[in-house]
Amino acid sequence: MIEARFRTLSVAATAALALSLTSIRSQAEPAFGFELETDVTYAKGKITTDGKVTERELKLDVYKPAVDKGAAARPAVILIHGGGFQRGGRRQAPYKEDGAVHSRMEDYARLLAPEGYVCFVIEYRLAPQLPEPETALDADWLLPMEEDLTDAGMRRVNYARSSLKLPPLEGEEGKTVVWKTILSAAEDLRKAVEYVRASAKEYNVDPERIALGGHSAGAATVINTTFGLDTPVAAVFPLSPPVSAIDVDKAIGASDSTPTLLVVSQNDEPAVREKVPVITKKMRDLGANYELVWVPGFPHFYPTGAVSLSDDATRMSVGERVTKFLDEHLKGAGPKETK
Repeated sequence: MIEARFRTLSVAATAALALSLTSIRSQAEPAFGFELETDVTYAKGKITTDGKVTERELKLDVYKPAVDKGAAARPAVILIHGGGFQRGGRRQAPYKEDGAVHSRMEDYARLLAPEGYVCFVIEYRLAPQLPEPETALDADWLLPMEEDLTDAGMRRVNYARSSLKLPPLEGEEGKTVVWKTILSAAEDLRKAVEYVRASAKEYNVDPERIALGGHSAGAATVINTTFGLDTPVAAVFPLSPPVSAIDVDKAIGASDSTPTLLVVSQNDEPAVREKVPVITKKMRDLGANYELVWVPGFPHFYPTGAVSLSDDATRMSVGERVTKFLDEHLKGAGPKETK
């Protein structure tokens, strides 16, 4: 009798605690400088299920500055996660490697939203879903698949797949799956930009002040979307990009002036170290508006608090670097906020 009553009380107490925590969580977000809206559908994309091409909804989460009433239209940042085009999402456990714990895109959103940015953390089609892009596999802004998908790049892809207990992608068939996923990711990010522009009034966003940021596969997608698919945005910050698929010589020309912050870690992946110099040389030759910084002591994964160094002799955390870059290129470009 006593035990039964105790169990009943325990269940009731647990339910009450859960309800209380839910309430605290909903109130805590504004206290930390942002409000959160989850599971917003921004587009659809084609995938292959049981041998048939179907469509799936693509979702995003919105991190909005907590105090937005009376504010002028704000700058926006669209954030896209990494994961070798195989894994990841809008809300996930941090990646870990060589003792380093990685900051996720939602961590960047929590950093930037209190600073006045409306942040959109998006998901996109991944290789295990077998996406079908609309872009031709030999579009004129692309490198040949066999030339671009190096052994180093495929090793990273299969490293990500091993964490999902999926078999490695091998041979031409495996490379084609990766290639289609790379193109689909760029299309999805472009759709996210179009969605944010179309929803500018709803989210109190200035459609002329949208930046893109991402890490690893997400960073490559930022580059492909901006320069390959010619998606006009105000600024981009690719973090450790493998620069996959894009033919830099064809896709980046004298008319491309999108401010770009490139971040590379000291012990980054070979696929990153091999290809970032290609895009920086092209940008330097064109006199483009870019900055290259590096993160000493870290592998491919690093937190927002990691120190970054620049050739202009500045030393600051990655998070501070990204915030400063966005402040320079997105703030002050639109109408001032009303008091």
